[in-house]
Amino acid sequence: MAADQASQDTMRLQFKAMQELQHRRLQKQMEAKRDKSLRLQSDTGDQEAPSGVPDGLSLLLSGEQDLQSVFQQRVLEDEVQQLREELRETGDENGRLYKLLKERDFEIKHLKKKIEEDRFAFAGTAGPAGDLVATKVVELSKRNRVLAVESEGARARAKQLSGRVQELERELQTALARLPAKGAADAEAKPPRPLMGDGTLPETPEVKALQDRLAATNLKMSDLRNQVQAMKQELRAAQKVLASEVGEDVNVQQLLSSPGTWRGRAQQILVLQSKVRELEKQLGQSRSRSAGTAGDELSVHPDPRKLSPQERNLQRIRSLERERQEGWEKLTGERDALQAELEGLRRKFEGMRSRNKVLSSEVKTLRGQMGTLAEKGRHDDELIDALMEQLKQLQETLSSLSLQEEKTRASQRHQDQKAHSEAQRSSSLVAQLQAMVAEREAKVKQLEQDIRQLGVQYLQDKGASEGPCGPEGRPTHPGPPGEQGPARSPGSSGDHSGQLGSSRAVSSLGHTLVESALTRPSLSAPHGTTPRLPDPPEQKGWQAEVAETKALWQAAEVERDRLAEFVTVLQKRVEDGSTRLLEAERELRAARQRSAVLEQQLEKARLEPGRAAARGRAGLPASSARNNSTGSEKKAPSSSQLPMESRVEELTARLAVQAEENELLRAALGSALRGKEEDFRVYHETLAQVKGVFLQALRQQRADRH
Repeated sequence: MAADQASQDTMRLQFKAMQELQHRRLQKQMEAKRDKSLRLQSDTGDQEAPSGVPDGLSLLLSGEQDLQSVFQQRVLEDEVQQLREELRETGDENGRLYKLLKERDFEIKHLKKKIEEDRFAFAGTAGPAGDLVATKVVELSKRNRVLAVESEGARARAKQLSGRVQELERELQTALARLPAKGAADAEAKPPRPLMGDGTLPETPEVKALQDRLAATNLKMSDLRNQVQAMKQELRAAQKVLASEVGEDVNVQQLLSSPGTWRGRAQQILVLQSKVRELEKQLGQSRSRSAGTAGDELSVHPDPRKLSPQERNLQRIRSLERERQEGWEKLTGERDALQAELEGLRRKFEGMRSRNKVLSSEVKTLRGQMGTLAEKGRHDDELIDALMEQLKQLQETLSSLSLQEEKTRASQRHQDQKAHSEAQRSSSLVAQLQAMVAEREAKVKQLEQDIRQLGVQYLQDKGASEGPCGPEGRPTHPGPPGEQGPARSPGSSGDHSGQLGSSRAVSSLGHTLVESALTRPSLSAPHGTTPRLPDPPEQKGWQAEVAETKALWQAAEVERDRLAEFVTVLQKRVEDGSTRLLEAERELRAARQRSAVLEQQLEKARLEPGRAAARGRAGLPASSARNNSTGSEKKAPSSSQLPMESRVEELTARLAVQAEENELLRAALGSALRGKEEDFRVYHETLAQVKGVFLQALRQQRADRH
């Protein structure tokens, strides 16, 4: 397209330059004609001024008048020839203008096709492609306006040229009317010719006429050269276009017309060069003929000094008669040829007039079509602007919906992660509690075994101390019990400190003591049987250990009950949290499905106005049914049947429902978090109560010890 436009611009500039050159030539020719007419008028005035001429010079004056009439006839012939040339040039200009009009018509049709194709393409596109199509439509409309302005200028030039043709025809008619009158005047006036002393005076106008003819032939030659150059340029442009379409050095027309005798570009150039040479030869022949006629005219007049005056006069009279007869015959032939040419020009002019009428009617229809197209383009621009605004609004709503959906997804993801982490924490806490309970149970079993061993040892020691019956044996036994007591006391004190440290270390978790109640009779039985004997230090250590184990048992029992309740509550909470998590996942999936459906509906709503505009006002948009996001079987009206406001309201309502669901999910998550916080608070309270019970038992034990 760019190369074609550049070639058209160059052709247009060349055509303008040729028009300017022709206009200048015409102006120069008209100025030359005016100068010649003024000279002729001055010459006739000078000849008519002397009235009292002698009788001897009457023949000379009549001969000069005949020569002037012949010169005038030749001038008129030259004018007729120039008018013919101007007619031919105007015809060529008209042909070129018609060719340019045809090219403009072809470009307008091509642009119409492009506009229709772009319109059809725009009917099924949206987004950035729709923007590109809109810009392309605007560019094509601008190009269409430029072409319309150029076609208007071409029409104005055609009108000017048609007016010029009419003026030239009128001048030709006046010249043809003047020719017969001059011929009749020459035929009536035939006086005898005077004797010429020298042949210089009658020969000067003929030389001038020959010079004028030479100038006319030079003009013809320049015109022919210009035509040859224009044809060459057109041929080059056509070859460039065909080379761009078919390939280089290939002529499609010749291949189609004569596939057997195909000629290449070089042969065509040679043929054109031979034609130019032939034209140059013809021009040279015409020049040589004009030079030969001038020589013949000079050879007709011999030396007047060798002939008598009467012979000279007779020879002069005969030559003048012969020349006049030849001129008359020539003029009659030229008149017949001019009449035939005039008839042909009239026919051509009638055809051109009819063609101009047809072209003017076509131009009118094209103007009407251009007006309708411009109005349609304006309506299309308005529709495109409205659709672009709706598209921007829908894009903004879609972006806001996508942002809200991303926010809800992020919040739901964060809440899910929180719930999952809380569930993992609770499960790990339950596992830790179970492991610590098992460890405490193992420690309790070990303590029970130690208590049983201590009870058995205490019974054995008591039986050994009661074995000798008498007060004299008692001083002998305090040593071994004293030795055993100090020997036992470090172990018991060690066990006591170890048990105290372990109870303090694990008081926050607790365990169950089952056998501690059975040891109480065994520990209180010796005090009932031997109230008289003072308590040895070993017995005091055992009593302290028993009190300590009793406090541990009480604390562990309280802690065990509270922890069992807490474990059951936690299990219920974990089950509730898992069910809520599953429900939240289901709701999240449903919300995602609904958001996907909303996105699809929004995309359809974005594409439907373009399709409706492409289908036009001819038919109604087809309705389509779509299922709800919840899976119900109720059919909702399609987005193409509803107006844009109702669709936007429906989308906003769905968005509000989605926001409400998100708020409900947030509330559920907040309630779960509050439940977890309450559980932790109860757990800390239980730990504080267990610590208080344990510390109270320790304080009581210390008070009993002191």
